[in-house]
Amino acid sequence: MSSGDSLVFDMANSPRSDAEVFVRKQWLSINDSQNTEYGGNSATLETSALSNSNRYLDYRQGYLTIPLLLTLTSDSVGTDKLAPATAATSCDYALGLKNWIGSVIHSLVVEFNGANVVQQSNLLPIFNNFKLMTTLSMSDYQMFSSIGFYPDTGTSVSFQTAASENGIGVANNENAIAFPTTTGAFNSFTTGNKGLLKRQMYFNYDIDGVTSSAANSATYGTLLSSNYANQLYKSRIFTKQNATASLKGVYQQAITGVVYLRHLADIFNNMPLLKGIFMKMTLGLSNSSVAFNVTASNTISSASVTNSLQGVQPLMISSALAGNGLRSLPADSYIASLSVGAKCLNPIQRNIQGVVTSPLAQSISLQVPSYTFQPQVELSYLSNPIKRIAYTDLYQYTIQNIAAGSAINSLVSNGISNMKKVICFMYYTAAANGGIHQLQSPFDTAGSTTAPFATLTNFNVVVSGANTYENSIKYGYSNFVENVLGTNSVNAGLTDGLSSSLINSLDWETSYGYLVTNVSRMLAVEEDVPKSLSIIGTNASAKECDIVVMVEYGTEIMVDALTGSKV
Repeated sequence: MSSGDSLVFDMANSPRSDAEVFVRKQWLSINDSQNTEYGGNSATLETSALSNSNRYLDYRQGYLTIPLLLTLTSDSVGTDKLAPATAATSCDYALGLKNWIGSVIHSLVVEFNGANVVQQSNLLPIFNNFKLMTTLSMSDYQMFSSIGFYPDTGTSVSFQTAASENGIGVANNENAIAFPTTTGAFNSFTTGNKGLLKRQMYFNYDIDGVTSSAANSATYGTLLSSNYANQLYKSRIFTKQNATASLKGVYQQAITGVVYLRHLADIFNNMPLLKGIFMKMTLGLSNSSVAFNVTASNTISSASVTNSLQGVQPLMISSALAGNGLRSLPADSYIASLSVGAKCLNPIQRNIQGVVTSPLAQSISLQVPSYTFQPQVELSYLSNPIKRIAYTDLYQYTIQNIAAGSAINSLVSNGISNMKKVICFMYYTAAANGGIHQLQSPFDTAGSTTAPFATLTNFNVVVSGANTYENSIKYGYSNFVENVLGTNSVNAGLTDGLSSSLINSLDWETSYGYLVTNVSRMLAVEEDVPKSLSIIGTNASAKECDIVVMVEYGTEIMVDALTGSKV
């Protein structure tokens, strides 16, 4: 019998409807405790109000709503300066975000009934972007506009040795998509980062935008006015003030971003339906600002970045090349800022006339679905009320200032138990990147991507004195095929026609050079034994690099599903 015939028979034999498991589902919501103030670069959410609902909560479906505010201001007044309200000098594609809204969350700590179950790890967006890039499929990210996720085009990366229209150092900020010239030029890959462009389109609704270039085309505002867009909390551009003889130019964009808890920490992805649990989540937030100059020749220069937590700087500035988003900016000094919440947090910008508060959400909120079981199904669910939550947590370490061509033998930790994966991410130092560390650059997508063409040769991971690889890895293709391909993918990428991951070998070699090592293979009796961890290899990049090492390790807790108490 063919597989198609078997499916027809099984469908014919199956019942036409299934009995309902739940009699009720309701979404519950709480705000954080910051009272709309995020100048301290942190936010705390406590779930006591949800715990008292006497319903089963599904934190795997839960998500954070994070309001963001982008603000661009000019330093000078004058009718020839910043004019975002004029179509020819629009700023609608001047600013953007790095991949995934969660890139603004530098760190996370989760307490479960008073005990830490997720330890603080800095540079969290690096690992979570890696997880999304290796877990999601192409159909997944097409649906995820609300989380600001669209893979960056790895092959559109460039490097500028001095100030240019793209900025300086590594840049992947060209948002005018075009096929590169293939005649009369040496090999170049792609012109334009489709990921940046798509993410800008997710959030830059403009009521003055024209729906078509055809005659008599209406504006978007005739279809959805600003008042209704505000009521719907639709991300949009809401301030466009042209500079005048007495006013500076102001452009502001409000974003309603979503971060699913399961994408933020593995414990939420593995949490069953529970009643009465009390959790406290503490978020470290990357509010940031970039001061820069634009010259008469459209060169972006003198970029200075302020990011208090020194994590992934989540704000991007588009290229000023012809046809790109920043091309419309006249020669002047500017400040671009990203603020969590509804208020501009840059102390200079907030005193500029015309800079206002976002009309959308004011606070970070948590939404979680709650369920009421059918009585007989609840009895079955509680026949074994003690639920085991097995999940992974993170340990982070940075190996700094590895010179081009130099060998490393670095001790990452003296002892970590139940290690699962070791992932290394290479980034150019400030000295190698025109004075801006790659993770801080507003011109690059670092945090999702890595240093272009950077990798380690003679690479090995040493666990308790034993090499993980019998022969140290020398070649890029073998590293990708043997260790990266299939990581976090459906069926580990072993089933043709049924897999996931968004990285191919060219992208990996160019801008997604994750170095992944599976260290989970061990006897069960060894899992609780702390083991030392070292990284060895040679920097095969032509530039000085830092290596961010993320160690994923297994842990578990036992929880009473009826009371939410930790057993």
